[in-house]
Amino acid sequence: MLKRTYEKVNALFEEANGYLPTRKLLENKITTIQIRSMLEEGKIEKISHGNYWNLMSGRKKPKNYKMIEACMTNPKAVICSLSACYYHGLLEEEPEQLYVATARTDRGGMKLTFPVSRHYFSVSSFEEDVLKVKTKWGNIRVYDVDRSVCDCIRLERELGQETVELVMEGYSKYKKRKPEHLLDYADRMRFGKIAREYLEKSE
Repeated sequence: MLKRTYEKVNALFEEANGYLPTRKLLENKITTIQIRSMLEEGKIEKISHGNYWNLMSGRKKPKNYKMIEACMTNPKAVICSLSACYYHGLLEEEPEQLYVATARTDRGGMKLTFPVSRHYFSVSSFEEDVLKVKTKWGNIRVYDVDRSVCDCIRLERELGQETVELVMEGYSKYKKRKPEHLLDYADRMRFGKIAREYLEKSE
């Protein structure tokens, strides 16, 4: 492949801060054969179906790249549970899996290069408490802190009691927490009793 082709592709990626969808490359006369060649040469990285990251510039991915890439792959997805708590600063260590919520009716793909724990919510409650965060790399959809903590309590069997207690410890120090909001959501999801027990322990 010609040197100027690599330079053109690198410039396109840099203009978009490192990420590009296939359609943008095709619109700029970069063929599927050239894309495949750059993948094989390690010039670009496929992050999901139809989305790529530039490796030619040597730039590092952003801190929350997993969240960005998940929301890029499925724009309707929402970062939830432990991952959302990490985003809000309640946890110091990033979870090994990215916790993602989608509506039960959503069959959009979530095949990524890192482990994902996908959780399905009813359509009626799915869009509640979603924060939409714009970054220069892409948008992140994440549940607010109270709902995120509540979902961790709801997933106690999966996450383990010690992990939920760690989340509650972080929540107790969070200045903008709204326990009444958390309990309202917990009551509607029918696990208000256990949510109240965790809140009492953490105070």
